[in-house]
Amino acid sequence: MEVGDHSDNKKNTFGQALTEWYNSETFSKMQEAHKQSIEQSVGWYHMLSPQDKYKCVEALCHIINKSEKEGTSHRGLMSDLGIYPEGFWIDGLMEIHNAMWTEYQSQESENFK
Repeated sequence: MEVGDHSDNKKNTFGQALTEWYNSETFSKMQEAHKQSIEQSVGWYHMLSPQDKYKCVEALCHIINKSEKEGTSHRGLMSDLGIYPEGFWIDGLMEIHNAMWTEYQSQESENFK
């Protein structure tokens, strides 16, 4: 089989392997641990004093906005937040990055019209 040859001579088993992984006990344990981590983080946040919540949100907004205005990557954002590489596991961080990157790119393109 030549490089790039996608004939049916070799069956693609990636989909099957992925399905097996999603149905595995290991993946279920990882999902449960992740869910518990989120619940603990949200619980921790709600236990903060109003002043500490304000400081936390203010700092996050400042760091994220500054990084995104500078055109940072997702990895760069995690580094600026001081959470690289663990930040890859934070739900929603990539969505925030993508949305803000798109917004700042849109603003930049509007400024050049």
